[in-house]
Amino acid sequence: MSLMLGVALSNCSSRPNASKVSETAVYCHLFDPASQEEVSRAMMRSGLAEANVSAFIESVRQFYDAVGGLGLVREGYEPLEESSTHFDAEMIQMAWDARYPSFAGYNCRITSFALLQDLIRVDHPIQERPETLFFDDEALDSCGRMLLHQRDNFYSVFSPVPTAYDQEIKGHVSRMQEAWRKMGISFPHKGDPTKASLISVVMHSAITPEDSYLFVGHAGVLIPTDDGLLFVEKLSFQAPYMLIRFPDRTALNDYLMRMYDTEWGQPTASPFLLENDELLEGYRPNPNKPTGQDE
Repeated sequence: MSLMLGVALSNCSSRPNASKVSETAVYCHLFDPASQEEVSRAMMRSGLAEANVSAFIESVRQFYDAVGGLGLVREGYEPLEESSTHFDAEMIQMAWDARYPSFAGYNCRITSFALLQDLIRVDHPIQERPETLFFDDEALDSCGRMLLHQRDNFYSVFSPVPTAYDQEIKGHVSRMQEAWRKMGISFPHKGDPTKASLISVVMHSAITPEDSYLFVGHAGVLIPTDDGLLFVEKLSFQAPYMLIRFPDRTALNDYLMRMYDTEWGQPTASPFLLENDELLEGYRPNPNKPTGQDE
């Protein structure tokens, strides 16, 4: 696999502008104790282990203790709009580096897997770290904590998967599922509407037609509630945590696809969304994408 691809996959993908995705979607940055308590309760009700939830809250507080809340939602929720994902990444990075010069922090994949690791089974994990997860691995080595029970399981779920050089989403989904089956990756509570699930934004990269891969460019945790869905994500190493309240999976789909389905006229496939190991219910391409592109 090329070094260029490895660098491209090392961080949660950059986030382009997003237009408003739902009249009722709201978000916060988990800055205040009330939102941290709310998400903790919801997480534990959805089957996440108390130890994993406590470790998550510790990471959230560590982040904001270092970078502060300048430009972020400091209390309550705000409507999810285009400006919701705009923040001063440079200032955040400088503040973090001043406190932790040898530790990059946590990204989307580390955050999601650390929360969900007890709900994901891996019977035949890969034995070596993919080069595409170098920066993830470096962060885990330097964080000073034991966040993951078995790092090989993390490598397996987020390892790149060879795929065809085409735009057929159905075929790409099947190849991703088959690769996970070979590693014995399963979600024992899949289909249980009360349990949390892994949301993966799967992207297609092809430096050349022979070097064609699928990879999880972004990940988050979906938590069911009595009145909708909560989506938890760490935007990137250098970016804040987000807690978004969506009315349904269509709103979640449109938010993520507006973020990541942004390339026109490319030979590679559009990103697609997995919930656990199945295509997200109601998946559709970016609703703002010109018709005829990557159908």
